[in-house]
Amino acid sequence: MFTSLSFDFRASRAAGATPRCSTMPPLKMPTPIKRPTSEFYWIRKKVPAALRALVGKTEVWASLGTKDQRQAVIKIGALNAAIEADWARLRAEAGRGPVQASPAERRPHELSHQDLHALRAEEHVRIREHWSRNPPTGFAKARLATRDDETLRLDALDLLESGGYAATEENVERLVPLLVKARREATLDVEHARTGDYEKVADLSKVPPRTTPALDFVDGFEEYAKNGGLKGGQFGPTAKRWRPCIKAFCEFVGHRDLKKMTAKEAYLWIAKLRKKYGQKSIRDVWIASIKATAGFFVEQIRLDANPFAGITVRKDDPNAPKENKVAPTAPPRKGFNESEIQIILTATLATPSHLISTEMKAARRWLPWLCAYSGARINELTSLYPSDITPGPDGIYCMVIKPSLEKTEQWRVVPIHSHIIEQKGGFMAYVEERRKLNKPLFYDPARGRGGKSGNPQFKKVAERICEWVRGLGISEAVKPNHGWRHLFKSVARDVRMDREVEGFITGHRPKDSNAGNDYGDRWIKTMSAEIERYPRFKIAALDKPAAPHKRNRRTNAEVARAKEGRKATRAAGARSIA
Repeated sequence: MFTSLSFDFRASRAAGATPRCSTMPPLKMPTPIKRPTSEFYWIRKKVPAALRALVGKTEVWASLGTKDQRQAVIKIGALNAAIEADWARLRAEAGRGPVQASPAERRPHELSHQDLHALRAEEHVRIREHWSRNPPTGFAKARLATRDDETLRLDALDLLESGGYAATEENVERLVPLLVKARREATLDVEHARTGDYEKVADLSKVPPRTTPALDFVDGFEEYAKNGGLKGGQFGPTAKRWRPCIKAFCEFVGHRDLKKMTAKEAYLWIAKLRKKYGQKSIRDVWIASIKATAGFFVEQIRLDANPFAGITVRKDDPNAPKENKVAPTAPPRKGFNESEIQIILTATLATPSHLISTEMKAARRWLPWLCAYSGARINELTSLYPSDITPGPDGIYCMVIKPSLEKTEQWRVVPIHSHIIEQKGGFMAYVEERRKLNKPLFYDPARGRGGKSGNPQFKKVAERICEWVRGLGISEAVKPNHGWRHLFKSVARDVRMDREVEGFITGHRPKDSNAGNDYGDRWIKTMSAEIERYPRFKIAALDKPAAPHKRNRRTNAEVARAKEGRKATRAAGARSIA
């Protein structure tokens, strides 16, 4: 809602309307206004200061989808209520925890003398282009030429905020006199246009451009990640992977202004990237990041065309010299072999140290087995809650895997192999313990350190399991967590699992399947029957009592290396403080 009179002045700036008298009470409902670039009526609302970090902007615009003023007045009420409801939701969510700062949070641009005159010229052109098409006469002409002091100050605030400058009192005082000049000279140009004396229209081509980017690519990426539907949002894995690419491209071209970037620069960048990366990485990460971000601003009508839209990353020149790569000493593989399976699953049955947490003990005990018998991704399992383990039809226990920050895009229910349910240690008993505590299965939120949403606790658990498996001496050739997923697919082929049902279990859809597999329900008993075809792992330690925990003592050389590492860390910290 319009909670202050100042916002009404800002709306009048875009619509070209006469400012309201300062003695009028605050408006209870926004007034439909028109934009110079659209024939439709719009709603314009100032974002409350407390919500700007969440919304990502200082004001919001939304089209009412009608050219009729009466219809616009009718529609604006519902749209205004929807925006207010969304803001109320953001306030409620903000109350549950601290708002995370943007990864690219940076100081505003310095407002130089050149920037002041560039803003003056931009305002001059904006006013002139809007009114020169149909120059006003009479009262409308007088309204164009006049602007009260408060409205001018709000115009200055708008220009400073949209340009990325600090909207301080000092900068406003510096800019307001130039806006007065811009309006006066633009009014003269509009009058020349009305009389047809276009030769007298001011030539602003000699005014130098801003020293700051008109559309900052680095800041723009943060806006895209937050508001553009990027999977995982501003702190998700895709944003984390793409953010360095955007910064690297800006460093390559020597500036951050998206409006000045060209396809030629992108192709020169590709030529540089080829020296270090392959075709797929360049296409799907480096170029995909700049292409998608620029496309977002085209959709927002803030960029005329996407300069990277037609970029193609072709295969390397077959005649180009190849790097001398060391031939592998063994055939490549993705899944664990029999020896590695025995080592890992035997280690899950060992007595853990009393120094590790209950959740990590459970993670070491059960996660490798759950991965092995389901082919699920490790983060899909580390994020499970007790409520995600449910008894399905016929008493079959299942895991409910929800869409998350990972590749999972839809819900899926995966039956738990009977070998896990029957094992000593009691997986279901542990689930019930966590259910009583109302805590996740493999981590404790109370131990969280307030990290960003892109690095949640359940991912840290997966990293710790990875380190633990590596410590068992597992080959570097196999990913210590994802190796179970590859193994499951291999065994599924070996035991002739139904390919469609196996796809339901792992979340993969066979490439040669038709759309018909989207029909019907995915019956638990059908998937369970296929999972039970997976042969049970024969681990000798299952039939023996757990041996007491044996501490692995470090050698003198390992102790010495650890001391040197701590010294280096302390020295680096001292240098950073200095």
